[in-house]
Amino acid sequence: MLRLGGAGLVRDLRVVWPAWLRGPGGLPLALARTTGTSGARDRRAPASGTQRGRALSLSAAAVVNSAPRPLQPYLRLMRLDKPIGTWLLYLPCTWSIGLAADPGCFPDWYMLSLFGTGAILMRGAGCTINDMWDRDFDKKVERTANRPIAAGDISAFQSFVFLGAQLTLALGVLLHLNYYSIAMGAASLLLVVTYPLMKRVTFWPQLALGLTFNWGALLGWSAVKGSCDPAVCLPLYFSGVMWTLIYDTIYAHQIYTVDIHRAEDCWEKFTSNRTVGLLLFLGIVLGNLYKDKPDETKGVDAVGEESERTS
Repeated sequence: MLRLGGAGLVRDLRVVWPAWLRGPGGLPLALARTTGTSGARDRRAPASGTQRGRALSLSAAAVVNSAPRPLQPYLRLMRLDKPIGTWLLYLPCTWSIGLAADPGCFPDWYMLSLFGTGAILMRGAGCTINDMWDRDFDKKVERTANRPIAAGDISAFQSFVFLGAQLTLALGVLLHLNYYSIAMGAASLLLVVTYPLMKRVTFWPQLALGLTFNWGALLGWSAVKGSCDPAVCLPLYFSGVMWTLIYDTIYAHQIYTVDIHRAEDCWEKFTSNRTVGLLLFLGIVLGNLYKDKPDETKGVDAVGEESERTS
């Protein structure tokens, strides 16, 4: 009888032992552990794609996705999850501010911060205006159908109120500048409002975008110097316009080195222009630092000598 009981116990162990060595889904326990499918720790882990399961990230898209849910459509409307446009609007401002700095000196950091804030707000306002104009078209295009207005996450009235808030804050930034620059900044609103319509009337909307996005090349200099110097500002402005024609053509799938059949390749080459712009700004700063600072004592001595001759 004892032998019969022992034989039954052995048979039970033969059945239980292999099952115990296997994890969920029938995988061997060792393999299940390496693939993360077994164990109490794995069962307690949140499912993939949940808020707690996301890896910590400081990317713009991750910041927008971690914002309160009612706020997310407005942040996406401003394109805060895709900051490349803000960079491309801001960089011409930095070039102009850098060129306007005194020889041997760094650019005005206060101006750089003001224009950075303004670039975020005005790019957001421009995207809001664009989506308000194009809401009926965006619904029919796969790439734009999920934009907040087209998807119905934000109503036309809500977007209009949000646009007013952005422009009000941008006006607050503009009022920190001199009167000449305030007038120039206000003039740019005509370009901001009409650019989205250019897609309907011309095959060259990139040119309208270039005239709009590089306005900071004029405004940055005047904010530092008090007015525009055509010999400096106009070449910089029109060079920026040509630069915009190149990168916006990449965004629209045309150019020699772009693989038009791969959206990822187009996006990669489009976003690389941020690096180009930053390198240009760095070159302007370093070139200006290399210059000798003006000797103020020479000016004082010259004034003293002139007063002695006249006395």
